[in-house]
Amino acid sequence: MHSIEGKLFSPFQKEVSRYVHNNGRGFFKNERVWRKNDATVNRIRASEGYEVRSFRELMNEVALVTLNNKQYEMYYRGQNKDYKNNQAKYYRDRIPKSIIFPSICRAGKDSIGSLKYSIKKKEVQKRYDDLSTFVAMIKNSKSHFDEYYYSLIQHYEVLPTPLIDITQSLRVAATFALRNSTIGYVYVFGLPYPNQSISYFIDLEIVLIKLQNVIDPDALRPRFQEGYLVGKYPFLPTKTNGDDLANRMVAKFRVVNKNGKFWDKHFQPLPEDVLYPKNDKVQKELLRLGKEFRS
Repeated sequence: MHSIEGKLFSPFQKEVSRYVHNNGRGFFKNERVWRKNDATVNRIRASEGYEVRSFRELMNEVALVTLNNKQYEMYYRGQNKDYKNNQAKYYRDRIPKSIIFPSICRAGKDSIGSLKYSIKKKEVQKRYDDLSTFVAMIKNSKSHFDEYYYSLIQHYEVLPTPLIDITQSLRVAATFALRNSTIGYVYVFGLPYPNQSISYFIDLEIVLIKLQNVIDPDALRPRFQEGYLVGKYPFLPTKTNGDDLANRMVAKFRVVNKNGKFWDKHFQPLPEDVLYPKNDKVQKELLRLGKEFRS
């Protein structure tokens, strides 16, 4: 995915030098302040995330970002943690920035359960081989595009894929950000306006999939979550900077619910049984096939 270039209207943290007076003496002091214009994707990714403490405040801030960046269609993603680029000893001098890679490119965990700093090329290749084999196994007489199968496999977390889950529901994103946590992150991404159920933007190396338009009616979870999927296109069995959805990040919000007042009586998080409905027939069948495949 090509990165968004140029200036954006979005909150980001910037270090400024201010002249202050103290006991009759004046001096310059550096401090970090929030700016809401003159932002770039890299500045937004490097920021701590603009803090909001209520869903209403989040809606208002996202509305400002949307209205001032009309060249993009906005999509959202909620996470408990803001994952940063590789900060191993070799890279320790570079500025930490948010990264959002698809599951097929993400590093695994070491023997003590911590995330590794990187993933080997052969591991990425193996995951692509497994995905292709599984798609060939579940394909039926309809012979959909691979993107159709990738979408279902990713959304139901059966195997790693080159696609990333996003949504057009700010409520869904905020629910995921604060699920089992009092602090989380809601990201806003600027993508091209879709033109099909599966939209290809060859010049930008982007594929965007609206799940509700391609899935079986029995697939409840994608519809309830207003799910979309996005990825670098064409799909290649490698990991590159182009796989990183953070290249399209136009806002980052740190959502805080420590006092339990983020939600109110009019705006509530999505219930767990709506996020993950128990009677989803497509999910049950895919998980069964996934178990069969792995065995």
